[in-house]
Amino acid sequence: MTPLMVFAYNHPSQKAAIYAELDTQGVVTFAIQAAQDSPIRGTELFRRMMIAFGDDAKAILGGWTKGDDPSINIDEVNRLTGQGMSLEDAVHFAWTVTRAKKLGFSNVRVVAKEGSPGNFRKLDVMIQK
Repeated sequence: MTPLMVFAYNHPSQKAAIYAELDTQGVVTFAIQAAQDSPIRGTELFRRMMIAFGDDAKAILGGWTKGDDPSINIDEVNRLTGQGMSLEDAVHFAWTVTRAKKLGFSNVRVVAKEGSPGNFRKLDVMIQK
């Protein structure tokens, strides 16, 4: 499916980048890579993306996968669910959700999951206004 709009940015330092798509339903999907020593933080990249999409963005679909490298969203959810917090509560503390909430996206629900508390391998989370 061809996206309605694309946002892409590569920092000149080559230590941070974002690629995002907005589909015809207003759903944003994105990927951010930001090194620890990047001169620009992921939060700033997220903000720029959301400004670019503006009011056309109706929801954000987080597709979080646990690989070999750290994954800020799923790692936090696994930490919290491993301590006994429910998945539905834990996702509210994930990086993407906390940033989206600051922009008025407060309806959060898990739409797909693989794994178990403390050891989720994949989560799809819909964040809507």
